[in-house]
Amino acid sequence: MQSEHYRKIELQSPADLTYLYTNAVAESRQKLDLHFPPSAYSNGDQPDPMKERVKELVDDFIRQTYTYASDSLTINGLEFDSASVSASASASKDSGDAPFPFPSAFSAPNETIEFEPYDGNLASRVSSLYAQLESLTTTVAQLRRDAPGKAAKIYAANLREALEKEDEEFEHQQEQQQRKRRRLEENKDGDNDTNMEDHDDETQEIDPEFRLDIPFGTQAERERWQSGEMAEVYTDTLRTLLRLQGEELTDSAGAVSHADSDKKAISTTVATAERAEKAVEVVERMV
Repeated sequence: MQSEHYRKIELQSPADLTYLYTNAVAESRQKLDLHFPPSAYSNGDQPDPMKERVKELVDDFIRQTYTYASDSLTINGLEFDSASVSASASASKDSGDAPFPFPSAFSAPNETIEFEPYDGNLASRVSSLYAQLESLTTTVAQLRRDAPGKAAKIYAANLREALEKEDEEFEHQQEQQQRKRRRLEENKDGDNDTNMEDHDDETQEIDPEFRLDIPFGTQAERERWQSGEMAEVYTDTLRTLLRLQGEELTDSAGAVSHADSDKKAISTTVATAERAEKAVEVVERMV
């Protein structure tokens, strides 16, 4: 079903309607000049009365057309009042080149310039703020000149300090290596005590941050790892894995130990538990 109220034409600002109205008036002027050329009337500087009358009628027609169409227009959500538009149009009828007369609601308020009395406190406040602004501007300019140089000096000093520290550490390492070489040359036929002392010296030279402490299960395992007897540790680990898998184990004499394998096998234990669970289910059903 069609609505009895049609949607109105929406404009964003009064300038849009003024633009349309001005273009219509300009087109009418061109048509008048085409049909009533100025060269056709040769009465000095007096305008052509026929042309002026036609111009007046055309302007009234255009103004009346836009006035009637104002009821179907909205500018920025505000609606026109055709009565106020007609009153404004009749008031500005004498000026044919005047723009389209908008109601007072669409007219911009008149701007007036007002002067306040002189306030000494505000003037002094403004002066102090300007002085502060100039001081801060001077400070910023000074920092722009001095800050890069200071930053470069600080960076260069830190870099020299870091390089000197690295050089000292490198020289210290070189001296230690030279002492070790001299000891090795002097004690080529020495005993293991000398080697142990060298090892202790190397251990003391290690940075604590780079020292790796590995937790051991027992003191025996620690001694095995430190003494280098890792084969026994691997053997014990392999024996434990085989025992957990339920495979056959051999003792020190080479005999196979089935009892120990059956007792500690995970698979055997799991199978026994499953059989016990099934037996319990059978007994419960019988009861």
